[in-house]
Amino acid sequence: MSQPSLAAAPPSEELAILVHGTFAGAESHTGDKWWQEGSEVSQALQDRLPDGVRIAADEEVFHWSGENGERARSRAASQLLQRLRPLEEEGKPYHLVGHSHGGSVIWMALRMSLVAGKPLNGLRSWTTVGTPFLHQSSRSPWHPINLLSFLVGLALLRPAFAAAKGLLTLLFDAAAGHPIAITLKDSSEAGYMSILRAPFLALLERMGVSVERTEAGIHLGSFDPAGDLSLLQYLLFTREGLLLFGVILLFGYICLHLSLMAVRPAIESIRIRAEKRLQRKAFARYGGRWLGLWSPDDEAINGLRATLKLSVSFVKRIAPSDRVFLTDNLELVSRPYYWVFGPVFNHLLRPVVDSLVRGVLARSAQGNDRPTTQVVDVKPTPVDDAPGAMPLPPSVQKEILDESNRHAGGVAPLLRQLLACPTFSTGLESISNQLSGRELVHTSYFDHPDVLDLISCNVALESGAESPAAAELPGRPAIVEWFSAFKRGVAEDDLEGSRIFAYAAQPEAIPEPPRRRAG
Repeated sequence: MSQPSLAAAPPSEELAILVHGTFAGAESHTGDKWWQEGSEVSQALQDRLPDGVRIAADEEVFHWSGENGERARSRAASQLLQRLRPLEEEGKPYHLVGHSHGGSVIWMALRMSLVAGKPLNGLRSWTTVGTPFLHQSSRSPWHPINLLSFLVGLALLRPAFAAAKGLLTLLFDAAAGHPIAITLKDSSEAGYMSILRAPFLALLERMGVSVERTEAGIHLGSFDPAGDLSLLQYLLFTREGLLLFGVILLFGYICLHLSLMAVRPAIESIRIRAEKRLQRKAFARYGGRWLGLWSPDDEAINGLRATLKLSVSFVKRIAPSDRVFLTDNLELVSRPYYWVFGPVFNHLLRPVVDSLVRGVLARSAQGNDRPTTQVVDVKPTPVDDAPGAMPLPPSVQKEILDESNRHAGGVAPLLRQLLACPTFSTGLESISNQLSGRELVHTSYFDHPDVLDLISCNVALESGAESPAAAELPGRPAIVEWFSAFKRGVAEDDLEGSRIFAYAAQPEAIPEPPRRRAG
């Protein structure tokens, strides 16, 4: 979906942009989803925000596809960055709040801003809620496989460029009317290129194109420079000329394609290394404005982390069946087959196939469609050693979990409906339409008032604004202490952290909105 420019805001107004997560997208700006205008969550959050901060509405509401993939999240980050540019140019402050992989989209956008050399100076705060940050890795750029792939890629560039040069020379000579013959170097002079072009020469011969090996080289086609046809006419208006031109073009394309495929792993390895440095740089600049809210019971974070250690076997061992049925005796003649091939398959092929299947399933669940990389960890923090980052206070964790368990009690009747449906897909669709989202911790954060209060605390802190509920803080020391400790911790690596540290070091000075229910 194309993203229109954000509407101009009054000079004193700050904007809060909500970014949804995976599978949570919608076409409409308004609706019941937490990030849509008019929803219970957005209204409750707006009531808690300081004066002068409003949640994006109408055309300002941010949309992305919500697809489960790194490519989709990267595209969304680029779209978000485009949406923020008008605010940056006008000097309008703003805040970002992302749930689930909406937080990943925000984190990608922050890193992209540094790559583009245009840091987000208008960003006041960014908050992630239940975000499973995927920490990726790849082989070292100096790994033998990468070095070998790079050398193979360079070797394949030579025939690709030779084919391109030959075609351009051929077309130039044809256009200039030069009567030349189409001749390749002899195999003894072509080196390894003779091995690569051999299948294509055989293909030309099978298609009826003349391939004549002479002392001068390999003469292609039956074009006669002294004949009635010009070289251009031969190439464009004869079957043999067209076939010859097409096969040379195909040879160059395949060599170029294989070359790029060979160097791709090495390039991605270099890029992953660079991104590790970029992550540290991005967190150093934006980390002090971050607030991360998550529970250790979050199903999305824990489920994605579980994909890192899949041990399920999907491939059955080859072994003779027990003789239970009468026809099992007929399999006795196949016992030598099991003796010979069973050990080879079970101990050599089966582990490899199992590993490949598990890898495909894990990458699909993780949405890791980035080439030659693997997810090595799933954390609720954007960097490995995010200082001060910690889960929600235990009391809040327990309340969210208890509420989710209470709603999850109604899932059993839905499972019975699933079993009674004629098809599994129909049953899943029926259940998904009846689930409220409150059955999971991952989708229940915004139902808890303390979560909304903490989001607004971060907004108020970074805006330098006062909340109308600051007088209630003395009665809620656990929330104040947790928020103070979190902000003091992340401010340690922030380039602009001195103000935040000084502000968060005084719990009584931290504004907090009133405690009220989302509904």
